[in-house]
Amino acid sequence: MTQPQVALELTGIKYSYRRNTALRGVSLQIKAGEVVAITGASGCGKSTLLHCAAGILSPHYGTVRLAGQDVTALPEAERARLRRTKVGIVLQFGQLVPDLSLLDNVALPLLLDGHERAEAQETARGWLEQVGIADEAEAVPAELSGGQTQRAAVARALVTGPSVVLADEPTGSLDSRAGQELLDVLLKSARYRGAALLIVTHDNLIAASADREIRLRDGVIQHEVVL
Repeated sequence: MTQPQVALELTGIKYSYRRNTALRGVSLQIKAGEVVAITGASGCGKSTLLHCAAGILSPHYGTVRLAGQDVTALPEAERARLRRTKVGIVLQFGQLVPDLSLLDNVALPLLLDGHERAEAQETARGWLEQVGIADEAEAVPAELSGGQTQRAAVARALVTGPSVVLADEPTGSLDSRAGQELLDVLLKSARYRGAALLIVTHDNLIAASADREIRLRDGVIQHEVVL
């Protein structure tokens, strides 16, 4: 049986904010279709690790390989293109464009990649339906709850069919029931499409839904558990 390919690989990642060292040589691999939870106390380096994985931050030492490419060797324009086409990113507070409708927010990655508007909106509408907010497609983010905008952020992250999905506290603004429903969408989408899913979370229930849990402490991997 063919083994799944490595979708995301971080090797010896170090990153510092002035005098504060956030990551101290972290290495990990995530295979296609695998779900990995990154846990640990606030300030341990979880979000910094996710941002390095996405190419949003450039590590001061080490390499990131994503979808077969060395992200750390790419110029910013190429990193942005790779994020747009191969990576789905869900940040804690959604980070939607405030002046666009939910439909256009979700369609935006497809439009930026050159898809026809009608095709992009049709695909976006399908994802809004999957996350349960198709009725709010024409609303702008300010008209909706934090939970609804977070659902839209998940739809936007998945709309391109990415090979890697990176989620930073994706259910943090939702109640337990809505959070579980949204987590189910993320898990099913990743496993069905064979995408690697990396979730940063404080929630033990989310961590328990992963294939592996990697716990950070003071910028290093404290332990790793196969679940």
